[in-house]
Amino acid sequence: MSNVAWLTGRFADGQSIHWVLRQDASIIGREEPADFVLPLPRISRQHACLTRQEKIYYLADLGSRNGTFVNGKPVGETPQRLADGDEIVLAGVVILRFHDPNETITGPRLGRLHGVWINEASHETWVDGRSVAPPLSAPQFTLLKLLYDSPGQAISRAQIIATVWPEVEPEGVSEEAVDGLIKRLRARLREVQPDRDYIEVVRGYGLRLNEPEQKDEG
Repeated sequence: MSNVAWLTGRFADGQSIHWVLRQDASIIGREEPADFVLPLPRISRQHACLTRQEKIYYLADLGSRNGTFVNGKPVGETPQRLADGDEIVLAGVVILRFHDPNETITGPRLGRLHGVWINEASHETWVDGRSVAPPLSAPQFTLLKLLYDSPGQAISRAQIIATVWPEVEPEGVSEEAVDGLIKRLRARLREVQPDRDYIEVVRGYGLRLNEPEQKDEG
């Protein structure tokens, strides 16, 4: 695998583009002495500049007439850091894709690959390493967190009511409301993992979250 990044793309006539970014600074323009030449009228003579600093790549517009865009957003003369997979549009006539083999792909910081994992700060939920999307509603997440904080322990319906509806007198929360919330939460988790139901209904009492043993992840 190459240690340097590259750009790929295609002209309107179908001709492919493949530029390896070997230099610390490269100019894209309509004609030489630009390092990467795009001989198109809408491209400025010196249209954009690609720079590399300690294996990190940046793109800046050089005051072009028709603009430089990354993922649909305009780039100014201040260098913008590029990420692997970014789409670069020049003057509305050329689309390039940035490829960086040295970049580590960013993903969720999961602490568990099997079972249920939640991020309290972002209210995100994963089941067996797969994200629950769209996110759980606030009551669903509150109920799941209650179970998550006490894995393997049975949580009573009274605890559920006090946690999910703290501003309501217990007598004001119907059995139907509790049952409906439980049903919806279990259904949302099964959308992601239909082969296993991690939430167990303890008849006559409440709920329990049954997490798998973490043999290889602790």
